[in-house]
Order: sequence, then C-alpha cells, then structure tokens
Amino acid sequence: MESTEPKVTEHKPHISIGRVLSFATITAFGFLLGKVSGIVREIVVSAQYGLSSDLDAYFVAGTVPTIINNIIAGSAITAAMMPVFARYLSKDARADFWYVGSLVTNILLVITGIITLIAVVFASPIIGFVGSGFPPETQALAAQLLVIMMPTLVLGALLNMLMAMLNSLDRFTAPALIFLALNVGIIVTVVVLTPIIGIYAVAWGFLIGVALQVAIQFVELGLERPQFHWSLNWRHPAIGQVLRALVPITALSIVAQINLLVDRTMATGLPEGSVSALYYADSVLGLFYTLGTSLSIGAFPMLSRLAADNDLENSGRTITTSVRLLIFILMPVTFLLFPFAVPTIGLILGRGKFDPSAVDLTAQALMMYAIGLIAIAVVYFLQRAFYAMADNVTPFIVGVGTMILHILLNLALIPSMAHAGIALSASISTIIGAIVLTTLLAHRIPKIDGVSLIGYSIRCAIISVMCLIPVVWIFSVMQLDSETLNARVVGVAFLGIGVLLYLVLSLALQVPESQMLMRVLQGFWRRKAAE
Repeated sequence: MESTEPKVTEHKPHISIGRVLSFATITAFGFLLGKVSGIVREIVVSAQYGLSSDLDAYFVAGTVPTIINNIIAGSAITAAMMPVFARYLSKDARADFWYVGSLVTNILLVITGIITLIAVVFASPIIGFVGSGFPPETQALAAQLLVIMMPTLVLGALLNMLMAMLNSLDRFTAPALIFLALNVGIIVTVVVLTPIIGIYAVAWGFLIGVALQVAIQFVELGLERPQFHWSLNWRHPAIGQVLRALVPITALSIVAQINLLVDRTMATGLPEGSVSALYYADSVLGLFYTLGTSLSIGAFPMLSRLAADNDLENSGRTITTSVRLLIFILMPVTFLLFPFAVPTIGLILGRGKFDPSAVDLTAQALMMYAIGLIAIAVVYFLQRAFYAMADNVTPFIVGVGTMILHILLNLALIPSMAHAGIALSASISTIIGAIVLTTLLAHRIPKIDGVSLIGYSIRCAIISVMCLIPVVWIFSVMQLDSETLNARVVGVAFLGIGVLLYLVLSLALQVPESQMLMRVLQGFWRRKAAE
C-alpha cells in the first residue's frame, strides 16, 4: 500500500484543482443569483413593512431556528461529513456511502424534530428571553411567527446533509442555488399573501423557501440513483467519526451564533426598527464580503494540500497573496461606503414604507459595519487556513475572545451610539480577531509577514483616499436631494466610479494585485472571444 501513495499524491492535485475551479465557478454564479434575488427580496419586504415592530418580531423569531440549525446541522455537519463520505467513495463503497448518509440524516431528523416540538410548545417563554426588550404585543406576535418557522429546523438539517452528499459526488449546482430558492419562496409569498395575512406572509415565505431549497437538492441527487435506508444505528463507527469532527467546528459556530443573538437581543431594547436596520445593513454589506468568501472557497483545497505536504514556504506565500488580494479588493469599498451609504441603502431599499428615516438609520449601521469589512473576509479566510493545518482549536479560542470583547464594546457603545454602536463594536472586535489570527499564523509559517501586510494596508488606504476626495467633492458640488431617486442612482454610480479610479491609479502605481486582476480579466475575455 505504501508504494502506491506517491502516485496518488502526483495525480490528486490536478484533479482537485479542476474540481475547485468547477466548484468556484458554479458557486460564484449561484451566489450572484442569490445576492441579486436577495436584493429583490429586501426591496419587496422593506416596501411592505419598512422598519416596523412587526418586522422586528419576524427577525427575532427567525433567529431561533436559524441559530439552532447553524449549531446542530448547519455548515458544521457538512464539514464533518465530507471527509467521511470521501473515504467511502475513494474505496468505491457507494453502498456504504448511501447507508451512512441515510443513517446520519435519520438521526439528525429525529433530533431536530424533537427540538422543533419543544420550541413550538414553549414558543412564548423562548421569545420572552430572546426578545426581552419587546413590548408584550410584539412578543406575542414573535411567538406566533416562531411556531410557523420552527419546522425549518428539520428541513435545514435535511438540506445540509443533502448538500454534503452532493458535494461529495462532485455535484455543485443545486447547493449553489439555495439562496435563490429561499429568496424566490419569500418574494412570491410576500407579494401574494401580505394583503391577506400581513407579516405572517414573511414567515410562511421563509418556510416555503427552505422547502424549495430541499426540493432542488433532491432533484439533483436523484441523478445519482440514491439508496436511502431507514436505520438509526447509533453504534456505527461513522457516527463516532462525525461526532469527533463536529466538536471543534460546532464550538466555533456556537460562538458566532451567540454573537448574533447578543446583538439582536440588545437591539430589542433600542428604538423601533433597530433590529431591522442592523439586519438590512449587514445584508447590503454581504454583497461585498461575499468576494472574500469565494476566495476562501477557492484557496482552501490548495492550502489543505500544502499543509499535508508540510510545505510551509508555499503555504505562507499562498496565504499572504490571498490576504493581500482581500485587502486590495475591499479597501476602496470600505472608504467609499461612508459617503455613499445613504444613496446605496436608499437605492436598494428606499421605497414604500422604507422611508428616509429608515434609510438614515440603516445607513448609520452600514457605515459602522464597513469599518470591519476587510477584517470579516480575512478572518473567514484565516480560519480555513488553520483548518487546513488540522487546527480547529485556535480559531475557536480567538472566536471566544472576540465574542467577549464584542459584548463589552456593545455595553460601552450602545448608550451613546444606539444601534450604530452594535455595528461599530462588531467591526472593532473583528479587526482585532483578524490581527490575532494573522499573528498566530505568522508564528507557525515564517513566510507570512504581518508587518508587510500592515504596510500594504496603509498603501491601499492612501490610494483609496486619493480616489475618494475628488469623487466626494464632485458629488457634493452637484447638491442633489438625497431623498430623490436621481440622487441615489448618481451616488451609487459615483461609488462605482471611485472603485474604477482606484483600479486605474493602482495600475499606474504598479500595485502587483492590480496587475494580477488585469491578467485574470484579460484571460477571461480572451476565452470569451475564442468561444
């Protein structure tokens, strides 16, 4: 057996690179559709409900099944199952693959089913805890909405297991379309049912959207002729393997969900619409930090191979190059979102009941979140760099530290800044988390130079400011009414012009990452022309 290992090492990298490119392409396209449909969803929902106590009740109620799903059966279960599935498929043991997949799915369905029943029975006390700052009537509404949405916990467990199976079988289309499916379910239901049942339409839309997510996974999985089994054999060896892998991954997921829960719970005691403003601001920011997520997905397999070969030199170069790219791409957005937060939020959400005051409230949160935009992407990437080295403990410890810091900063900033203080607190704690992770990783991999990354960040910041000044000056000279559609369109256009100006100036100054991006774009257009 040992004599065959070198051959496997020689061929697997080429296969994995092809898979990464295929996965990245499909996922990027799916994410794009999901983000576009997500904007449409926010437009539809915000136009119907604005920043209201009803919508706050919906968001808090939806937090409960979402947090439980993320802890028990979210991306953690997918990450834990993939290596187990890979071992069976590498041996051509497809019968065992289907059996273990069915076994874990059945166990998860039983666990989530029991939790769902308990949550439905105790919906009122649960909301009384999570939405402690709500008045009694809003708490009562949130409890009713929670009852409608709790079945998504069972569907979510099934969804993540199906996606793990599909990814193991090199099928990525259906998993890439989950955000589109969810958004379509919410949009259609809200448009059709809001005049009849009001805010309950959003809750039913969420349930229908998750059901659609599951349905499209079954469609693609059906192409593999699945063999489902109704076993609950807890003693199967695969269960122990999955549980051991789940502990550190789930621990970090819990930390992230506690952060979310703390933010929304603290926001319930603030003026009406605060919870919704934070949610919408984070959703808009997600349009930009998805770029970091995509890069992490593409680099993760390469980092895993380099770590397996103990190739610290190339690991360091890959990590440094990736972090520099994240800084280069997101730095201008960080600066430009400050002067153009209001027109951006106004253009995307400013219609119907989402009035100018709602736009201003959400823009305040967006500006504070933007401070930590680069850090969000860097932390996500560096966590996967540690995972590649089989170190799941360090990201967890750093995550706990940043969570504690975030809570303390919330307590310090909320009295003077209200909901914007929560957003600023998140940014500061994430920035510190990124610095700590970079420092710890640099101690292990000498090729990572944290000092040079700081210098590079300053250089990109200076270029961003050089582009920001003329763009903001011209926009201010135009003296447009910020509440008009014309001002919002022009504002977003100027944001785009600022980014283009940043790219042009970076090319003129011969910033390596700008040249790298141009080579990628040129290669893309050459391939398109050849087609």
